[in-house]
Amino acid sequence: MNRERKYILIVGAVLLLVGVIYRFLPEFEGFQPMNDEIVLKQRKVLKYQQMVQERNALQEEQLALNRALERAESGLLTGETPALAAVDIQNILNDIAGRSKVEVSAMRVLQPVEPEEKATVKDYLTIPVQITFNTSVRQLKEILYRIETSLKLLRVSEMRVRLGNIKQAEKVFATLTVEGFMKKNKI
Repeated sequence: MNRERKYILIVGAVLLLVGVIYRFLPEFEGFQPMNDEIVLKQRKVLKYQQMVQERNALQEEQLALNRALERAESGLLTGETPALAAVDIQNILNDIAGRSKVEVSAMRVLQPVEPEEKATVKDYLTIPVQITFNTSVRQLKEILYRIETSLKLLRVSEMRVRLGNIKQAEKVFATLTVEGFMKKNKI
């Protein structure tokens, strides 16, 4: 063997020995830059695990919100057009008046109301219906309660109550504007 080859073999053996010592002996652990790399990778893994947990929590929250939205939307009017939705409100109001033993003197469907530009929810249309009847105060209270607790989402947006006859103070003349809601995309 010539001298040059001996040096190459000796340098190769020394490098191999240093590599083995560097990799497998714990005393040289302080010289390994890999420890810092491992710590950084562990931190990354922890961060990713937290992100996965947050994602799962957000998905659960989204499911809960979707269920709540479905429950709330079940109270919307079912008509395909505003006119059919108004008929739905009229039927509900006639049923409520009938159960309260009140005779309706007039019922009018008003123009549907578009949501305002500033409104955060623009997907719903307001369908107002005006109902007029003579009733006692107790029956009026009962009608208002039944409107508010109806299966459909209804609200009384305007109410005018006048005394019909001063001598008969228990009878009143009432005009209510009742609003229901429908999805706007059904139009």
